[in-house]
Amino acid sequence: MFCALFGATLTGGETMATDGAGLWQSLFGRTGSKAALPRDTNNVKVLGVEQATKLVKTHTGVLQLNGLTSITPTVAGVLARYKGVIFLNGLLSVPVQVATRLARHRGPIYLGGIQEITEDARQTLHENTNVHYRDRESYEGSVNMSDPDGM
Repeated sequence: MFCALFGATLTGGETMATDGAGLWQSLFGRTGSKAALPRDTNNVKVLGVEQATKLVKTHTGVLQLNGLTSITPTVAGVLARYKGVIFLNGLLSVPVQVATRLARHRGPIYLGGIQEITEDARQTLHENTNVHYRDRESYEGSVNMSDPDGM
């Protein structure tokens, strides 16, 4: 009776598990698919373009990808199209090519783990007030400081 009331039939006549596993598999592929992702997106260690595209199209709510330590510029561009909050606190460095694409994201994006960042990448991220990263406030202070000598 529970399944009759709360179960959902997916393509192929499968009934979705009450824990959402069936739905997750229908969205991200079966075991062995190169697009398969773990149910907890914080456990993702490598994210390809195909996987990122599926996440952007199907994920709702906060997208937490804190297990990623690096991403390609192409993946960053795909993620920037996500309509919601993104956490990428596992990224250790952000090259300017990645920063340029992430800065296009319209919602809040958190990059709290950055340890290495070039001045160009920092400036690019700084232009989007929705991008949050370590030391942003101190960078804002240094950018907004007027030259006491008037030069």
